[in-house]
Amino acid sequence: MSSILPGACDRSRKAPGGDERGSSTAEIVVILPVLMLLITVGLQFALWALASSATSDSVAQGGAALRADGGTTTAARAVALQELQVLASGLVVQPAVSVGTLPDSFASLSASGSVPSLLPGEHLIVSAESIGPDQQFRASG
Repeated sequence: MSSILPGACDRSRKAPGGDERGSSTAEIVVILPVLMLLITVGLQFALWALASSATSDSVAQGGAALRADGGTTTAARAVALQELQVLASGLVVQPAVSVGTLPDSFASLSASGSVPSLLPGEHLIVSAESIGPDQQFRASG
């Protein structure tokens, strides 16, 4: 007969996984920065999407003013810049608008600008272009 005391073997053997004191701290130290980076990337994407949408809308308004009967390049540029200021003030930095005429009575308006960066070293640019025929009254016959 064996003279082993009950519970004596339990002290010498450790439970599977061992001592896990402090493991939750290590998990937080690893997971929290990754989570913060994912949130920042999501916010950067949202800023870019809003700026892109505002730039597209501004270019559409400026293009419509350019192609309208009697529309001028100066008026179209002013409309596009004003729309950018209203829709995207702070979202589109250093906006640039260019207006041009194409063959066969077509006109083009394009705008671009940069988006404020939340991530170091990241430089995002938004741009949009509107091309269409001039709308002029033409007498028949």
